[in-house]
Amino acid sequence: MIYIHKFILTLIFSFCFMETGTDLSTRITIDGLSDDFTSDEEILSDAMGNPLESSTDSYWGEYNDVKQIRATWDETYLYIAVDACSWDNNLMLFIDVYDSYGIEDMSEVTAWQRSFKFYNFNPDYFVGTWDTNDSPQFWRVQEGGSIQVELDQSIETYSTLNTGSLGRSMEVKIPWTSLIVNGEPITSIKLLSLITSGDDYTSSPDCAPDNLGGITNNSSQMVVVDNFAEILIDGDGDGNPDMGVSPQAQTEFYKTPPFEPLALLIQDVIFENGKTFSPSLGEKIYFELETNRGTEFNVKIFDVSGKFINNADNDSGPLKWSWDGKNKREKVSPFGVYILYFIADSGELSHKEAVVLIK
Repeated sequence: MIYIHKFILTLIFSFCFMETGTDLSTRITIDGLSDDFTSDEEILSDAMGNPLESSTDSYWGEYNDVKQIRATWDETYLYIAVDACSWDNNLMLFIDVYDSYGIEDMSEVTAWQRSFKFYNFNPDYFVGTWDTNDSPQFWRVQEGGSIQVELDQSIETYSTLNTGSLGRSMEVKIPWTSLIVNGEPITSIKLLSLITSGDDYTSSPDCAPDNLGGITNNSSQMVVVDNFAEILIDGDGDGNPDMGVSPQAQTEFYKTPPFEPLALLIQDVIFENGKTFSPSLGEKIYFELETNRGTEFNVKIFDVSGKFINNADNDSGPLKWSWDGKNKREKVSPFGVYILYFIADSGELSHKEAVVLIK
């Protein structure tokens, strides 16, 4: 009797904790129901089973909310399920494989235009569906580009999202050969999912994993999407997906959720030698930005009429710049007032400071 109990426990444990294997096609069925994925294939849960994504954090309520992302793979396919609820809205999944290209601004692509920009993450592929649609669309970005996307109807997908019904999913089964470009091995993939409105040029009330700067209740407001789950696919570097590993254990985040979103703020602009300088005396102006969280900025310089003069030199360290008073032609600008225009790479924030160039 003891041995029977041990055998049953072993079966239960094996079912709940599965590893990637050579062929999972008999276990994972693309039917819009994710109950054939196991707990260690839950990307938005920790090793103790604690959820990393709230099921009720959407501005549009629990019936328009991303609940969980599940992922696993075998030698031939990558399997992904997004558990979500949508009521008259859309669900999107973004996949980033290669760092060298991908979507930067979703409002500029040739299909599924939406009002969000990507930062730290530029997807090469996305899957999109809408409420009651059972055939999600798989799109790929044209190699090397960021705008032109192409529909790939060969990818197996299915969705059961249905007018606010809970416990539904969008699933996709992607051949590794469809993700590989020019024979370049896949080391890792980055994932994120969003609920969006069905209209073009609208944004999102919920994304998973959570966004660093939060999300918006205003569907017309541009959102910067800057967090993601990154799953290590080829940890041993042999050019093939790793077998016998737990997808959850292979996952890291740009910033691990849950956390309170923090809107990007400029805390101070420090001018090392004041705001007045004389290039004719060999002087430069040095300035530094202090912010409440990490991001990159560029600084453009304009005269008071709005004419672009030059970019500040970012050669003094992170968020530190200098300007020697010269324009893009390397000629010293006339004396007067100039505007330093700080622009966050993420697009979240901009700021202006005036400086004075004297003879």
